[in-house]
Amino acid sequence: MLLSGLSNSTSDKPNTPHHSRELQSVFQRIVDDVVERLGCVGAMVAPLEQGNALPVKAYAVSIAPTLLQQLEKRLGITFISPNSVAYLDDEKFQENLSVRAITGQAGTPEVVVSNRLYDLFRPVVNKPLSDVAQKLTGIKQVIAIPFFLDDQVVGNLFAATRERFSDRDISFLSAYGNQAAIAIQSQRRLSEIQALERVIFVLQSNITNETRVFQAVVNAVVRRLGYAGAMLATFEVEDNSLPVRAYAADITPQLIDKLQQIAGSTILGPNAVAYLDDIRYAENLGVRAVKGDYKSNEPYIISGSLHDLFRPIVNHRVSRILQQLTGIKQLITVPCFWEKKVVGNLFVATREPIFAAQEIVFLTTLAQQVALSIHNARLYKRAENRRHIAQMFGKMAFSAAAYIHSLRNHVGVSRNYLEMIKLLPRMNETQRERLMASGEDVIHHLDQAVQILDHLHEPWREHLDVPTNVNSCLIFSIRKAVPEIGANVEADTLKTDIGITIHKSLTSDLPSINTSPDMLTEAFKILIKNAVEAMLEKKGSGNLWLTTTLKDTNIEVSIRDDGTGIKSESLKRIFEMGWSSKEGKGMGFGLFWTKDYVEGLNGTISVKSVWQEGTTFLIVLPITE
Repeated sequence: MLLSGLSNSTSDKPNTPHHSRELQSVFQRIVDDVVERLGCVGAMVAPLEQGNALPVKAYAVSIAPTLLQQLEKRLGITFISPNSVAYLDDEKFQENLSVRAITGQAGTPEVVVSNRLYDLFRPVVNKPLSDVAQKLTGIKQVIAIPFFLDDQVVGNLFAATRERFSDRDISFLSAYGNQAAIAIQSQRRLSEIQALERVIFVLQSNITNETRVFQAVVNAVVRRLGYAGAMLATFEVEDNSLPVRAYAADITPQLIDKLQQIAGSTILGPNAVAYLDDIRYAENLGVRAVKGDYKSNEPYIISGSLHDLFRPIVNHRVSRILQQLTGIKQLITVPCFWEKKVVGNLFVATREPIFAAQEIVFLTTLAQQVALSIHNARLYKRAENRRHIAQMFGKMAFSAAAYIHSLRNHVGVSRNYLEMIKLLPRMNETQRERLMASGEDVIHHLDQAVQILDHLHEPWREHLDVPTNVNSCLIFSIRKAVPEIGANVEADTLKTDIGITIHKSLTSDLPSINTSPDMLTEAFKILIKNAVEAMLEKKGSGNLWLTTTLKDTNIEVSIRDDGTGIKSESLKRIFEMGWSSKEGKGMGFGLFWTKDYVEGLNGTISVKSVWQEGTTFLIVLPITE
């Protein structure tokens, strides 16, 4: 179609976040479908992005290329461009069809239909030229349909027709808009999960390096999620100060220098510090967050003024200038809690009008990872014995890999859904309706993933050692690793719905060992889950033998399967951090952690395996005296 008369210049506007190829493909399928199935002259999708911008991300036309070239040559204007952008905050675009649909009557977004192509082109193309274009293309009506997520508009779907839009046409176009909204939400959740996975991995591999972890956090917020800026400050009890430890911004270094020249002081970097005991900083966002000055029951502070972040160093007038230059609309300060005490602050700036509820959930989760990093680093500094350090952090990190494995299952569902959306043009009406109806289930999976991320910091807490029954932990690990087992796990032979048979031979009245039951269960679960996957990979079924025996002052636990086995050249590497047999899908953390945990109990773990015949793990645990 003839694209909206939008500005092609973005040099003076804030950058907008990058959309993935998958999301771009979904948008393109939608506009192709609108043109092919509804017989429209053309269609386009424009998501609402940072800076209140509406860039065209996909378009399709049914105008003959020769006619389009003739039209553009005659009028001296290029109508179709993927760089076309409208801006809600620019007065020149207030009557543009795209902006009118977003702002609506009394600020409520609404469907807007117009008989004038000029409404789609203004202010770039004047009315006489627009009228000529409308006559040559035969367009009767143009329409802008806003689409929503959680009652917030996230973009527009546009279409042009040589007929008039019927109620049925508008219903179909609204359904396509909903698909675009679901795709945007899926992409956002995936981006958040992937960013947090990256932060967690950096945290695990740099457990004593606060600086690297902090920088990874702010980089993820800005570079991966498209926020205008992010900053981290730690709370130093010694002098009640909040020094900035890391920052990232979606602005050029030259502009940062210019901003600091205007401010006349350092507003970013390690020299930027706020002080809780200095009355001049009482209204500073960081100080208020540490002191618990929240306006609601939720532990965060949102402000529309950049001055609240930089006061008292930068005055109100200069702060307004800085805010105008950066395009920032809102700031959020999320305190980082450890054991109900604030150990730092995460600051994030957005060019969007508000922070959505889901964004706040994600940033709160991220802040807890920061708190964990601060806590770990400080514990490390106080520890004197290297072995004690290894044991302590082994306890704190025992279930991170398990959570990430669960995350991958939920993320996989949403990725498959995006792939199915690409096939929309080849589906019949029943298939299309079924796919559209499955959108809620996809969002449920993503919500489950977010819940996992929200509680991810919990397993990092230290787990107390208590007298622990090995058999009980082994049985409970079966429930966790093989949920298809059903309710009865006490029988010696267990049949599962996935073709696996479990044979148990557990010595009764075993003495206890002193450890965390959750951690021992997790170690067994990792081994059992690996065994089940190996059997299913080999032939879709198999046998698993679990035995416990008492030998002298040790308890021996054997976990044997008849799965694919392990190649001889890999046996010496299976306990290495980062090694995995899953060809890029595994993180190589489970067996590494299991070995470290068992050895932390003064136990041993060994493995024997024959390729294509099976594998046996033997764990030897000393009895607690």
